[in-house]
Amino acid sequence: MNGCGPRIGFISSFDLGTGMAAIYYPDRCHEVTDELPVYMPCGLVQDFQKGDAVLVLHLSNGSEAGIVMGKYTQEPTETGITVSGNTMTFRDSSGSITLKQIIAKCR
Repeated sequence: MNGCGPRIGFISSFDLGTGMAAIYYPDRCHEVTDELPVYMPCGLVQDFQKGDAVLVLHLSNGSEAGIVMGKYTQEPTETGITVSGNTMTFRDSSGSITLKQIIAKCR
């Protein structure tokens, strides 16, 4: 694969234990990369299923040098973490809670 920079690909395989994923590019003659590391911000583990669309940042020193940044979707999800000002909010299908509320419950 020539070039570097951001690309959208699909998970071909993912190993949660090593935090590595191989990416499939159907627009590049069905090329599959070697395993690339998955970005895990602040130690938060990302989990993928085969076929998930992901954003990959390829580095300038080769197609096998890059980082899988995370899932790519154009639709909002029910789960997530948002930061607004100095408030971090966690949400899922059961509702939402701020980090401040979690800390208060633990005291």
